[in-house]
Amino acid sequence: MKRGKQISYNRPAPVEVLPESPELERAVLGALILEQDQLSDVAEIVEISAFHNADNGKIYGVMLSMLERGDKIDLYTLADRPELKGREMTRYLAGLTSAVDSGVNVLDHARQLANTETRRRLCLFGYELAARAVSDPDGVIDWATSEITAIADRAIRADDIAPLSEVVRATLDDLERRQQARQAGECIGIPTGLQRLDALTGGWRGGQLIVLAGRPRMGKSAAMLHFARAAAVAGVPVCVFSAEMPNTQLAGRMLVGGSGVNSGSFRTGDIDADGWRELERAAADLSAMPVYLNDRANITPGAIRSQCKAMARRGRCGMVIIDYLQLLDTASRNTNSTREREIAAASRSAKLLSKELDAPVILLSQLSRKIEDRADRTPMLSDLRESGAIEQDADMVLFLDRPAVYGVETIEAGRYGAIPSEGVGLLHIAKHREGATGCVIFRHNDSLTRISDYDSPATDGDAGPF
Repeated sequence: MKRGKQISYNRPAPVEVLPESPELERAVLGALILEQDQLSDVAEIVEISAFHNADNGKIYGVMLSMLERGDKIDLYTLADRPELKGREMTRYLAGLTSAVDSGVNVLDHARQLANTETRRRLCLFGYELAARAVSDPDGVIDWATSEITAIADRAIRADDIAPLSEVVRATLDDLERRQQARQAGECIGIPTGLQRLDALTGGWRGGQLIVLAGRPRMGKSAAMLHFARAAAVAGVPVCVFSAEMPNTQLAGRMLVGGSGVNSGSFRTGDIDADGWRELERAAADLSAMPVYLNDRANITPGAIRSQCKAMARRGRCGMVIIDYLQLLDTASRNTNSTREREIAAASRSAKLLSKELDAPVILLSQLSRKIEDRADRTPMLSDLRESGAIEQDADMVLFLDRPAVYGVETIEAGRYGAIPSEGVGLLHIAKHREGATGCVIFRHNDSLTRISDYDSPATDGDAGPF
């Protein structure tokens, strides 16, 4: 049998192959000496680290410090700087200006230089990755995810800055789409599965971070599945990351909700022939929905980001749900870091993910125990557990409340008057960056596998989440 050539990926290439361009570095510096007005623009593109030659990096650093002070920059003022004094350096500076005719192409050259630095950093990343894959196989994936993200974030893209004219046109186009959806009686964004919530919020929209918070036993996971089903039925692919509940348990809740089978019977295996038929029907319906589950314990925000971006490239990530924030692996290598800072970083990561994907991210969160000590247990923004940054990052904060859990028998429900609390839940919209706040009342069954609008018939029908 003929053997193919075996490729070794963990053997670093010699350092001499690192991408560098001394000619390009000199061209950029020479152009900046001739055209100092270009320096402020180049500084937005090129950092000192982009210069592989130490002398070139020193010259560029001196230029930046002179720019900050407002000093005039030319061949003579540079040569007069203490850091650059010396006959050899003066001769070198003079040679830089002779390398270019003018500074007309300096921005193009600066972008090429920044691209060279990116490739050089990728090579160094590869060397380090090879070493860590051998010495630290358990932590290498999270480290690699973090490092490659940092390199990508520093890369300059032409579309990072857009003229106002383009943004205004895009805004009007988006407004026209929303108007057409409203006139057609459709939800403007991704449907939430609750008509009253759609009316208040317009549905979920790309770039939004929605925080869904509540105390244990309030039904956060049930609401999560309800939102996932509503989006999937509308054709939006949903990625669900559950650090609390295994995939099989999530699927079980979906099957119970979709089939109408008693949750206790499902749990004990006491299913008759009719029940099996309903379960098979529900399984076929669920299998056709674009919902993707990940139940990895202690998953990091970086790993979630990487997987979502990979799924988005395949057209399989139009909405993200994370259950829940406090169970994510937020441990920092910084020994001075606090739990509050780690949670704040995870919250910020979720917000950045929503912007990068242009997709809504629903982030579940626990509430502080101090709510249990109040006579009025209606959740407040100050109850968000472990970090005030959660409220700051969120575009929308929803609090899930079931007064019956606390023994409250009736609820004052606005236009509905006083209603029995049994089988009723409340969604308090405590923060809404783009619209109104308020309270949405919904019905649910005993097992919390079906949720529906309060105005709709009892939850025995097909209105439930799964």
